[in-house]
Amino acid sequence: MAQKTKAISYLEYFLVIIFILFIRSLPYRWALQVGSGLGALVFRAWGKRRQITIQNLVKAFPDKNHAEVRTIALNVYRNIGKTLIEFIRAGAWDREQLLSQVSFAGRENLDAALAKGKGVILLAAHFGNWEVLGMIASAAGYKINVLARPLDNLLLDKVVNNIRSKFGTWIITNSNSIKDVMKVLRKNESIGILMDQNLYENATFVDFFGELAATTPIIPLLSQKTGAAIIPIRLLRLKNNMFKIIIEPELKFKDIADRQEYVKVNTRRCNEVIEQWIKLDPEQWFWVHNRWKTRPLK
Repeated sequence: MAQKTKAISYLEYFLVIIFILFIRSLPYRWALQVGSGLGALVFRAWGKRRQITIQNLVKAFPDKNHAEVRTIALNVYRNIGKTLIEFIRAGAWDREQLLSQVSFAGRENLDAALAKGKGVILLAAHFGNWEVLGMIASAAGYKINVLARPLDNLLLDKVVNNIRSKFGTWIITNSNSIKDVMKVLRKNESIGILMDQNLYENATFVDFFGELAATTPIIPLLSQKTGAAIIPIRLLRLKNNMFKIIIEPELKFKDIADRQEYVKVNTRRCNEVIEQWIKLDPEQWFWVHNRWKTRPLK
């Protein structure tokens, strides 16, 4: 069984390398069309995941009709396909090429937070192209660190992390995450945390689009412990296939004496920020994930 697993890992690795070389050989516009087409193909072929996507959209937007929901769902998959292509191509670009693809709004908010000297927690989500976001921020001169779960295929994990870290981003894995996060904040660096995934353990259940969702409380807890500033940040894909990074003003948490209530109220505040982003651009969030899978104990 171990040999089969190893063989499958190497097969996946070589297939991915071939795909990367193919995508990097195409004109960029053609490559994006390939990604969009692959996304549409997956949408039509993977019925179980398509159903989860549509159910999530219906739950979040009960006022939209079936045709509207299906159109959003299809475009979600097309955008995910583009996200993959953009990530692959960004790994072959130099700093100038990467930065030529993006405009910034609100850099002064991040600069002001860093000037406080206690580190910055970047509140992010699987929105737009979250992978390229960290690369661009690093290329722009910020010291960026991100929390990431290792891929099951360690060969592919190395490929992905080599691209992520090309411009200096440090990838912090789950095994040593808390110690390393505290270290980077003490050095007045930034740590990016994606807060929009379902959590199976140690979750705080707070509202997300009208239903309780198992949410990580890590950002309120880190803020309370370190005094680090919280800066909401997202990368928006524009109609012309350029990017726009939107850096919002510092998110202020409510100071509540009761620790459990502090965590609950401020974790909900983080979800509210992400909800606002999604309502503005629903096609750019990762609806394929079962965000409400874990249910609270009754």
